[in-house]
Amino acid sequence: MRVSKFLVLLPIFLAAFACFYSGALYFDKFRISYGINSEVKRESLIRKTLDAIVSERIAYERYSQTRSPQDEAALREANAAKNLFVKSLSNTLSNTPDDKRIRDRLNEVLKNANASWESSNLSFLSFVELANSAVESGQILFRDVALDIDIKRHILSLLRTYELLQNVNTTKEHILAVLMGKEKITESSLKQSLDSLKYNDINANLLPNGDIKDNIIRDIDRLDNIEISQGYDEIRLKLKLKNELTRDEILQIYTFESNRAKLFSKIANVLSDELKRLNDNFRVKVLSLTFLMFFLSLWLFYAGYKTYIWLKALENLNKKMRLVRDEVLKRGDRNPQNLIENFIALYKELLQKYEQERSFAAIKDRLLVRLNKKFYLSKEQILSSVATLKKDENVVKNELVFENLEKNSQIIAINYSNIKGLLDSRNGEVGLNLKPFNPQILFSNILEAQIPFTQEKKLNFLTYLDANISDELEGDSEKISVVFGSIMQAIVTKCDKFANLIVEIKNVSDALSQSGLLLIETKIRTNQIFINEEQIKALSAEDESEINDEESEFYLRLASFYLGLFNSNLDISTLGGAGNEFKFILSLKKVQKLQNFSLNHELRIAYLPDINAKYNEFFAATLEDMGLRFQNIISNNQALAKNYDIVFARQSASKNINIKNAVLLKDPLTPLSVARLVYMEKNKGESLTEEKVLFLLCDKNPLSLEMFSRAFSFLDCEVIGVSSHKELKQALLLNRFNAVFIDASFFENGVANFVKEIRSLQEEKINLVAVVSNTSNIPERELLPAFDEKIRKPFSKDDLNQILPKFIKNYKPSKENRYFSKNENIVIYKSTKLENKIFAGALGEFQNTLEVANSFSELLIKIKTKPCSLALVDETAEGFDIKELLATISELRAGLKLDARVLLFSNNLELKNQKEYIKILSPSVSKIELTNFVKSELGEINSTQNELKNNFKFIKFKV
Repeated sequence: MRVSKFLVLLPIFLAAFACFYSGALYFDKFRISYGINSEVKRESLIRKTLDAIVSERIAYERYSQTRSPQDEAALREANAAKNLFVKSLSNTLSNTPDDKRIRDRLNEVLKNANASWESSNLSFLSFVELANSAVESGQILFRDVALDIDIKRHILSLLRTYELLQNVNTTKEHILAVLMGKEKITESSLKQSLDSLKYNDINANLLPNGDIKDNIIRDIDRLDNIEISQGYDEIRLKLKLKNELTRDEILQIYTFESNRAKLFSKIANVLSDELKRLNDNFRVKVLSLTFLMFFLSLWLFYAGYKTYIWLKALENLNKKMRLVRDEVLKRGDRNPQNLIENFIALYKELLQKYEQERSFAAIKDRLLVRLNKKFYLSKEQILSSVATLKKDENVVKNELVFENLEKNSQIIAINYSNIKGLLDSRNGEVGLNLKPFNPQILFSNILEAQIPFTQEKKLNFLTYLDANISDELEGDSEKISVVFGSIMQAIVTKCDKFANLIVEIKNVSDALSQSGLLLIETKIRTNQIFINEEQIKALSAEDESEINDEESEFYLRLASFYLGLFNSNLDISTLGGAGNEFKFILSLKKVQKLQNFSLNHELRIAYLPDINAKYNEFFAATLEDMGLRFQNIISNNQALAKNYDIVFARQSASKNINIKNAVLLKDPLTPLSVARLVYMEKNKGESLTEEKVLFLLCDKNPLSLEMFSRAFSFLDCEVIGVSSHKELKQALLLNRFNAVFIDASFFENGVANFVKEIRSLQEEKINLVAVVSNTSNIPERELLPAFDEKIRKPFSKDDLNQILPKFIKNYKPSKENRYFSKNENIVIYKSTKLENKIFAGALGEFQNTLEVANSFSELLIKIKTKPCSLALVDETAEGFDIKELLATISELRAGLKLDARVLLFSNNLELKNQKEYIKILSPSVSKIELTNFVKSELGEINSTQNELKNNFKFIKFKV
């Protein structure tokens, strides 16, 4: 794009400069207006000071004549007012020569305040003359400034008023000199005073028509009439004819002049007040216009800048389009098919750039995850320290203290999780994240998470979870947990010790309904009231002023907010004064039928009733829902108990149970907890040596899961693999394992808390082995207190032989047979993309199993994610690292039992001595030679494949 095309920006920047210049002009007017305002304030303070001095002199003269208490009080009041104004005026005076003269004259007036009438008035008039000059000079500065016309008219009228005040003051000074015998009165000396008053003497004709102008004219006419009525014309005529007056007549003229001074002072006050009002309005107006102009200027500059950026982007796009056009024309290839392929290649490059940008954005999103990890890391350090202290014999007596520390850490973690969930929602993730989940597992975990809180308050926690909720459901399980946890947090914090806390979760769907929805009703009841009817109404009306309990209010409002996302609401009642009930219904979509419980319904089950009738009711309903029959037995007789396969009892009543092998039900009571105990009791006492050895292997990477499972292939065993927390919990609910190998990706948010959660899934001890990488930064002191053993990956048969005897009686590994899994995948990496295409074309008959890598890092990723038998690599390619390549291939051969080989394009024949699976190819090998060589290698690999002939089996677990 030529420079001339950027001329479109010129009007924008010219307009921006014009707005900026206008803003500067308005700001200058604002500055002038501010100066006028300061001068008006100064004038007002001087006039008030003069009035206060006059008022004090009048009060003094009256008191001197009467000596009455009232006049004395008036004098004190006048003196206080004068002192206040004098102090304020003195504080405004600077050290300039003019201000120093005003300060000296003011001090002289104050010193002569109680002197003779002539001396006092003479010093006062001298001060007034100086003050009027200062005020007049201040206004003259703004007389010729181009401001608002009304402001200018008032300034001119005000200046004329001050001139008249100065004339009056001069006349009074002359009269005082005459009375003191210093001068002689003549017509010429009083010429100004001899003229009658006219309203235009103060330029009143300049003022706009209105009440102010009318009042000024009326006041002048009134004073003129008063002078005429009091004989001022006769005195004026006598002075003209005889050129002399008596003392009384002179004093009368002084009185007339004083009245004129009062009138002009009053007019000055009116004009000054109106000038201040007009100036204030003008100042606000120009300040607004200043901001507007500057804002428009900045906006236009920004718009011009953005337009420039857009034009530059268009310029770059135009260059690229010309480049593509020239490239196409230069090659002379006008074939539409080729053009389309070129544009597809370009699109792929752009798509790759987009993925990179999105990955960068994901890095920022992980900041919150880091905060979560740091929190859990601190918590796990506390738990690790507690576990270490527990092993010390000297602190066994303090075990209760350590358990409390563990509970407090769990409470901190749950609170943090709730707050984090809220922050996540406020950051944009307000909608529901719908995923399938198992409701029995979810609600069981929710209820179990409340145990630390209920135990801390020693609450009687009674729960009923309907076993008929047997469908996999679609919903946001995390937000359901937040809803339930928030309500429980609000309740538990306010419950008194030993209170009843009852939770019922029921399936209230119509059995004949074909809607595909499942309605789950949750009721949470307490036998005490901590939120009354008024507070319930305020909560429903969102009236925050009516609820004083901020903590409970926060949790209840949070729960209501999330329930709103499910199109549900929180119903709170007081149960007629018997307590509080919190009820809500969730409508969730059914996904598929689940088989949560596979139990023998012919089992003979007995139950020792609890002292709490409600618990007994919930136990009976739970077993009935599960299809299990039972008998209540009252006696603790061991002989009677032998007639039953299982004898259940609530754990809180264990002190009064004399049956040795009674099965104790921990709170909370759930169908899963009952099923787990039934399953464990049924399989109790069976020898592990008579069973199939069973291992659980947990890794979130399915490829790693299958790779590491092969390390167990020398054993007669079954290995079940899981790739998620959900599968891990379900597998532990349904099976008993000799050992559970868990990759570090499962407990990256905290070791101790994760292990505690896993161990809670089974009553008997679970043998847990931590699987960590060589680069893992998790300290060993955190792993071993929580796990039974640790092993580093990739692990081998020798590594397993060291730890498995701890978990398997009569450990006897089967004989290892060398074998290789069948695999014909090929990956190639040459020094340039062009060579990649050429060699990939030469191996066209293997295109279904051939992968091409355009960088060394991509080569390693392809080998790890899609294992291959042959890796064809150019030694001269960018980033090539022989050690890293061989390490990756060796791990692949050991982990997946693949006869993977490396074909190096190199002239260095010594490289093949590093590993037996390295073959050297000439960089100039022909297409036919390359194809034949690859066929030969694959044939040799296929001839060595041999499946293992033992009883090892790997099963990928499915929920």
